[in-house]
Amino acid sequence: MTRQMYVDSSLVRANLSGKQLSPSGMTVDEFKEKAVEENDLLVVREQHPGMDAKEESVSYYQDPKGRLPLSPVDTDAGWRTSRNDRRSHLHYQENIIVDGGGFILSRQATHASEGEWKAVKGMLTHLPIKPESLAADTAYNAGRLRKHLEDMNITAHIPIHPNHAKNMVSKGGFTYRGDHLLCPMGKRLSRGAFHKRDGIFQYVARQRDCQACPVKGECLPPPQKRRFVSLSMYHPVFLRAREHNESEVYRREMKRRQTKVEGVFASLDRLGWARSRLRSLWKVNCEGYISALAHNLKKAAVRLGAPAVPSVPRPASEPVSVGIGQHPGQRMVLSTDLLS
Repeated sequence: MTRQMYVDSSLVRANLSGKQLSPSGMTVDEFKEKAVEENDLLVVREQHPGMDAKEESVSYYQDPKGRLPLSPVDTDAGWRTSRNDRRSHLHYQENIIVDGGGFILSRQATHASEGEWKAVKGMLTHLPIKPESLAADTAYNAGRLRKHLEDMNITAHIPIHPNHAKNMVSKGGFTYRGDHLLCPMGKRLSRGAFHKRDGIFQYVARQRDCQACPVKGECLPPPQKRRFVSLSMYHPVFLRAREHNESEVYRREMKRRQTKVEGVFASLDRLGWARSRLRSLWKVNCEGYISALAHNLKKAAVRLGAPAVPSVPRPASEPVSVGIGQHPGQRMVLSTDLLS
């Protein structure tokens, strides 16, 4: 078992057909007026002609516009488009962490609409050993996850999403100085309000500096009297990540991730874990554990059943290696004194 680990997710088709489901047919304003949020779902209750006063129809929706209806049989299954299929289907999301040998060390089934990076924190707590590094794709770019990995002293091999290069600081227009920014003309923007919901700091310039600036026509939008710049609270984390992503270790781990994780998902598909057979999240999660167990047992059986490494004659003073498989972690060394 190696301490270099890899995380990814894949979609699992729900045991449902969405053909009978249809959008609400309401305008966005009408839907917002009638819909009530319950357990992270939007629910619309209506009475139709011919119904008793105590009867009502109940419809479930995934989005605030009423365009993604959910099945009342299994409201945990959500709409998502897979990478290989442009059509949307009802899915669950399978999240896994694997080691360098391709064994699944931790997994979790989640809602298809949930951010992939959100499952990582919980899966890390169930690992048998603490990883030295964790490699992932751009879907795991969230600053909150990067900071969590830093706090656990786990090296993150994760690409930086192109959107993070679009702000003024990343483009080089403004210089980051920790508690303040410097504009291209050398003027200070002090750190102001913090928007907790988005994790954003607002940096503000002084009005007199902006009004006296020779390039204010190019820098300031017409309604503004001074410059405002929004910056993520995790900007220092991304600065360190950008420097790390230039290393050879990062490039090596990203190449390994593609082969390690994709191979595991291909194995799970062959074991039938491309589509669930049960309904509701907790039951589907149980299916996932059984599939992961089957994958690990199959891989272990292949390793243990592999032909032993041919023995090489050694002097009597050297230890004898007895191979039980080709994997380095599956060899034991016996002293020749014990064999005499």
